[in-house]
Amino acid sequence: MAYNPKEFDIFIGVDVDQKSFVVTIKDHEHMMRLLKIPANPENLYHHIRNSYNNKKVICAYEVGGTGYRLHDYLCERDIPCLMVSPPSLPIAPNARVKNNRLDSEKIVNELQKGSLPSIRVPDQDYRELRHLVRCREDYVKMSRVAKQRIKGLLLFSNLHTAIKDPIQNWSSRYIQELKKLPCSPATRQRLDLQLQDLAYAREHILYVLKELKSFCQQHPSIDRNIHYLRSIPGIGFVTATTLMANIGDPRHLNNVTELGSFIGLVPRENSTGDAQRRGSITHLGDRALRSILIEVAWTTIRHDKRLEQFYNRIRTKHHPSIGARKAIVAVARKLTMIIYRVLKDQREYVSH
Repeated sequence: MAYNPKEFDIFIGVDVDQKSFVVTIKDHEHMMRLLKIPANPENLYHHIRNSYNNKKVICAYEVGGTGYRLHDYLCERDIPCLMVSPPSLPIAPNARVKNNRLDSEKIVNELQKGSLPSIRVPDQDYRELRHLVRCREDYVKMSRVAKQRIKGLLLFSNLHTAIKDPIQNWSSRYIQELKKLPCSPATRQRLDLQLQDLAYAREHILYVLKELKSFCQQHPSIDRNIHYLRSIPGIGFVTATTLMANIGDPRHLNNVTELGSFIGLVPRENSTGDAQRRGSITHLGDRALRSILIEVAWTTIRHDKRLEQFYNRIRTKHHPSIGARKAIVAVARKLTMIIYRVLKDQREYVSH
């Protein structure tokens, strides 16, 4: 959310935790008040209305485990409220003390200067989509951990030589072989419990996937955007829903470079004067989403001649040991531009 500090009279920085709000209030010239109130949005709203009823007020607080409750409550009552990512707030090199009061003061100072970088708060439908996507990711992680534990148990018990290790997916046949594998009683019990964990995770992955498809069908705009994303080679339903859950409503996207920065696929830069120094990508944003896009890029270059040529051009500019890695990241960065274009233009992608 862009804002002009000159349009507001009162600036309020809030440090939010589970039990309390630490609030710092400031006008254009000096700090006015510091207070601590119970963590209830109604309390802050009533204080604003009772103390600053005839003045224009803007609030801000850090994104955290408390979610969007305070933001939603204030915005519904026509009090602008920004949410800021903690890493984007400046930290003094000599800072050695951190507490709620100092955090709220830091927020209100940046808010009053007009330099507070706020996040884009997702609409309610996209929040629901994000919950389902995160739920699926949790069970996928649980499945991966269960497989790792099973493989570790087989290695520790010297049973790994008695059964062939699957290359990719664990088939039903392989699971049955694990259930019949001869071993000691205690090892058998431990292995069976771990197999139950794996079955539980797989069952819930399928259940959440079914719920995701049903949710998208009930929300035509989300379903339409997913359709456009799936027209890009390499992007399937799961990848498309993950992208939409992280991007939110594409109508709020501002420019073609925004997605690359958001996912962390743009290069670092430390330039001065005429000297330009660019390094590796920033690695900001969701690491899992960045990995997904890089995996998609490998598929895309096999189906899109133009992107394949772009990949080869970048690869040949670097040493063979790093050329492929550099090039595929560049293709993933290019994909963010394609994703932006198909979502903003509301059209399918045409491969070249």
